[in-house]
Amino acid sequence: MGKITFQEIIDSIGLEQVVQINQDLNIWMILINLAVAFTLAMFIYFIYKTTFSGVLYSKNFNITLVLVSLVTAAAVIVISSNIVLALGMVGALSIVRFRMAVKDPKDVGFLFWAITNGIICGISAYNLAVISVLFIGLVIFIISKKIRFTEPYLLIIDSRELKIQEIEEILKKHTLLYKIRSKIIEKDKAQLIAEIKIRKDKIKNLTDAIKELKDITFVKLVSYEGDLEEG
Repeated sequence: MGKITFQEIIDSIGLEQVVQINQDLNIWMILINLAVAFTLAMFIYFIYKTTFSGVLYSKNFNITLVLVSLVTAAAVIVISSNIVLALGMVGALSIVRFRMAVKDPKDVGFLFWAITNGIICGISAYNLAVISVLFIGLVIFIISKKIRFTEPYLLIIDSRELKIQEIEEILKKHTLLYKIRSKIIEKDKAQLIAEIKIRKDKIKNLTDAIKELKDITFVKLVSYEGDLEEG
């Protein structure tokens, strides 16, 4: 059995191609791809910020979307020019585990959107990148800003004496759906929290009717992103 030389090992794994990668890549192509990826990523940034409907907006997560697009574009530029590096990067990424608690399922969609944008820009498919980003952004904007005639609220009522029956009669009259979540009764005060679904033009009528009840000291409606189902 003959000896294997170091040169034969280099030839077998294609390291010479890796050495020549700088000669294969065009600096202007790299800059243009990254510039397009950044521009479109900023559009994704704007859409995420504009359509965000959660409790706490995270600027860091939004910046991460831009970073993900740029990093993905750079990676695709490299691996598209060399099959050896492509296989190596796949192997490297396969052992990386990402642990991040995603509070809103919509955030996962934005992450995939940012990654896809980076991939498309990395292969210089500018027309596809621009059209897809604009179209997806328009769809998200329309869906997120659609007119909603009813809204879910948390109704908080403080009183010196809690009159459940009278309050429920008012809720039946002015709301589309309601569900009492908690009742706290103490010696000299009481509190009721109900989840309600009500038309926007009926909110004032509801609060005025509750305030007219005797011993009511505090009434507050808190808007939140939730789904109230009849059960």
